[in-house]
Amino acid sequence: MMKKEVYLNEYNVLMSNAIYLPLASGLLQAYATTVPDIQNNYQFMPFLFIRNHPEKIIRQYKNPGVAAFSVSMWNMNLSLRIAEEVKKRFPECLIVFGGPSVPFNAVAFFQQYPFIDVAVRGEGEQAFADLLRRFLESRDFRDIPGISYRDYKNGECIKNTKERPFVNDLDIFPSPYLEGTYDYLLSEDINFQAIIETNRGCPYMCSYCFWGRGGLSKQYGFFSPDRLRKIAEWCGIHRIKYVFCADSNFGIFKRDFEIARYFVEAKLKHGFPEKFRVCYAKNAEDTVFEIGKLLHKHNMEKSITMARQTNYPEAASNVGRKNIKMELFNKLQKKYNDENIPVYTELILGLPGETHESFLAGIEEILQSGIKNQAFVYFCQVYPNTELADEKYRQKFNISTIHIPLSETHAAVRSQEIVPEYEEIIISTASMSVEDWKRMAVVSWIMQLFHGLKLGFYIMLYLADRYHVKYIELFEYIAMSKIKSNQVVLLKKEVANFYAALDSILQGNSRMRNLHEFGDIYWDQEEASYLHLVCNKEEFYDDMYEVIKEYLNNADIKYNEEELKQVIDYQNLVIPHFKSEETIEHHFSYNIPEYFDTYFSEKPSGLTNKPQVLTSTDIRDYKEDKMVFAREVLLYGRKSNRMLRTVQWNNIDIKDELLLGSLR
Repeated sequence: MMKKEVYLNEYNVLMSNAIYLPLASGLLQAYATTVPDIQNNYQFMPFLFIRNHPEKIIRQYKNPGVAAFSVSMWNMNLSLRIAEEVKKRFPECLIVFGGPSVPFNAVAFFQQYPFIDVAVRGEGEQAFADLLRRFLESRDFRDIPGISYRDYKNGECIKNTKERPFVNDLDIFPSPYLEGTYDYLLSEDINFQAIIETNRGCPYMCSYCFWGRGGLSKQYGFFSPDRLRKIAEWCGIHRIKYVFCADSNFGIFKRDFEIARYFVEAKLKHGFPEKFRVCYAKNAEDTVFEIGKLLHKHNMEKSITMARQTNYPEAASNVGRKNIKMELFNKLQKKYNDENIPVYTELILGLPGETHESFLAGIEEILQSGIKNQAFVYFCQVYPNTELADEKYRQKFNISTIHIPLSETHAAVRSQEIVPEYEEIIISTASMSVEDWKRMAVVSWIMQLFHGLKLGFYIMLYLADRYHVKYIELFEYIAMSKIKSNQVVLLKKEVANFYAALDSILQGNSRMRNLHEFGDIYWDQEEASYLHLVCNKEEFYDDMYEVIKEYLNNADIKYNEEELKQVIDYQNLVIPHFKSEETIEHHFSYNIPEYFDTYFSEKPSGLTNKPQVLTSTDIRDYKEDKMVFAREVLLYGRKSNRMLRTVQWNNIDIKDELLLGSLR
């Protein structure tokens, strides 16, 4: 008797030549094959996990008995297209859908997609194994918990409302890494990345997040430390460069430090993995700090997340989030700064209850806290099975959304033959009009361009310290197109591009940009603007000089014009360029280099008329290749605090008349 063929589909995002191994598919197969009936009666075919033209994927199907799809927003439509065609060509094939994008209430889902036979909610290993065993004899799945299925006779959706018992010991699910499930793939010329879990569960119930409300349980289940140590060793042996830990709150448990150490030990022994990326817990300060320090010491973490999502109490309450107090947030910032560990915080644009004023005040508060690295702003996305997706919740806060093509940040540009995917983002609420949303988005992009991407970082520090200029007021001045000077051309054009991008989004287009000269990948709007401005650095900083003078004059703030000019010179000099450059040596008549070097220290230096010379031998040769420049500086450097040149400075002996003459 021929074995039934099982096809596991989990189409992941290709990042240049890098892609994640299909974790969900691997877990399903590794657990299912522990069941003798399944092992004896089914044959698992090679994983289908790379996005491609539908027909090219379909050709890999021979005689399918079961086709299972793990779906998220980045592969939902492609999965539906493949599943529909499989059912058309192989009507008896059992089509199973699972993953975060499968609605827990599947009645409408089944009506819309009549080719789907089973929808699994929550964790899938046990449900899938039960389905395979039952399918050997019947299509009646009524007693299998955690699923909805289509009645084979009348086509109606039948939901088993019973959920599966909580599993504390997750080691009952074998690891596909340790079982050799992926070994046949590793000979391919692809840079494979790995996803791991150390636990499952989330104690929080944030309305925008799938982890809490979508995970069906606030309890935690755990994989054993011994298993995780062996997986770290596997990643090292198999030269896996990048490991992503898919825990909801890494660092919430003391044992997480030891788990991080397993991956450090693997790197020390094998040279891999190079990076170990996690989603940090928000309320486990000491453990997260120790983990961050450990990973930073071994160059394994890009930066530490100090997520807030909003600083406005009403918005936080509306989405079920409780932030740490800003006083503690500021203390943690300083703690990380003292260790030179890069950190970043996150805000979400569009949360219900947030207003234009409260959102911009939140940005100002975070920037004033002294953050040295990044403040990211994300559009609020709506995911299935979250409270944001609930119709009553939407009506309560008058939420309006738009579906736009999904173009994943830094992912390879989709070819025309690839099935488009979509994301849903919030564009207005009862407290935020569409026009407010546009203004907030432009200010956010300018903030990230100047502060996070460092194009105006030192200028902003200087203005805040010297003249008490609020960050957000200058950003709004630029964003609201208030610049009058006809000498400012480049910056005005970039602001116009931002508004054009938002109008395009509102017409249903992607929020990303593709700059072919910098590689065939997607860039965020502020990143694309950065790449354009860096290629025209001198013109941009001429613009900045004019804009700052105009702003200060309009605010009736008296300022030292030569001092300002030298601050902008310093800012320009520390920004890298894609062209090959010689060693920098620049003379200042003020102690500008010392001023910025000590800005975040316990004893910052004030600005005085003390001549100094700035030097840098941090010359990175990008061979005038814009793609290499974009990859090294922006792609790898943004969260790693490597956006700036390394510089040194020395005082100039004022008795040296010759040198003083050159300063005059």
